[in-house]
Amino acid sequence: MSIWSKLRGHSEQQEMFRRSIRRQRLSQAYLFVGPAGIGKQQFARRLAQALLCQKIGDDPLDACGQCAGCKPYLAGSHPDFLYVGCPEGKRELPIALLVGSEERRGQEGLCHDLSLAPLPGSRKVAIVDDADTMNDAAANSFLKTLEEPPERAILILIASNLDALLPTIRSRCQLVRFSPLETADIEALLVEQQLAQSDEDIKFAAGLSEGSLNTAAQLLEPELRELRKQLYRQLAQGNFGGLVLAKTLMDGLGKISSETSVQRANSQWLIRFTIDFFRMTVWQLGYSNSGSNPESAEVSQFTNRIQSIPDCLELVGSLIERTVEASSHIDQNVPVPLALEALFQDLSRILRIGNTAESIPSR
Repeated sequence: MSIWSKLRGHSEQQEMFRRSIRRQRLSQAYLFVGPAGIGKQQFARRLAQALLCQKIGDDPLDACGQCAGCKPYLAGSHPDFLYVGCPEGKRELPIALLVGSEERRGQEGLCHDLSLAPLPGSRKVAIVDDADTMNDAAANSFLKTLEEPPERAILILIASNLDALLPTIRSRCQLVRFSPLETADIEALLVEQQLAQSDEDIKFAAGLSEGSLNTAAQLLEPELRELRKQLYRQLAQGNFGGLVLAKTLMDGLGKISSETSVQRANSQWLIRFTIDFFRMTVWQLGYSNSGSNPESAEVSQFTNRIQSIPDCLELVGSLIERTVEASSHIDQNVPVPLALEALFQDLSRILRIGNTAESIPSR
């Protein structure tokens, strides 16, 4: 079985490297860029094994798994494979991992290990994960290695945010862009990795994942799912209290995390859930020909409440427009409690106006 058989997507990138190896035109430094959770690191690790394999077959990307290069690699002990990444709980890639601690600067770390000669018949392959979390000091220390890469060494940098990297780093690497995964691939990965237990969960998480397995897994966290249920139950009523709903959601966000950045990110998910609720309403009203919308009892309840309102489609359009505006407010660093209070008060007001219009007889 090929080492690539379980990797989802990215066939174009595979073919690019296949051609480069056959033509012996590999670059010494690559920069893999794309959203988090789409398999960039898994691609890089498979590529590293293929480059270290000592028994190249018809397909130069298909490592044998049995040779003196593959066995130590698979055991995690290959001396010519190097990996560094941002430690769990940290926000920056420590400079010590790249060039050593202050006491042993230049005598240890990734750059020092790269400078050592590889084993006979081999090459050095280094992966720098989370490269976009390097601060300026770390990036500048690493820059010399990029400017003068050691002979027979290949560096693979992985990043989600291209703009966070110094231009001098970007200019010395061959850029390889990775696209989000297809929804079907996310669904398959959720099943393979046993991250979801039901078809409903799989469809829900994959549909909102934007092609990222990380995002899909986040959406399946029980606390966030419970907040979505509370939100949908209130929206279905059509006569909810905006301030009460905002407080309920803020209390839920606080239970998930007290960090402002996490609350801000999760508030965007609540806004996304709200937008999807109203978009599903449009579908149930019969104004959308999309066949991919999941069924929702809460959306059906809401649709039944408003479908007799004159110009109900324009009403839902106003609800979506106001919710999208709230997302931009969060991006502009408006405090989350204020943004949510204003949003749900406005949504409640728009619905009250719509219900009033329903009660006025047409002339």
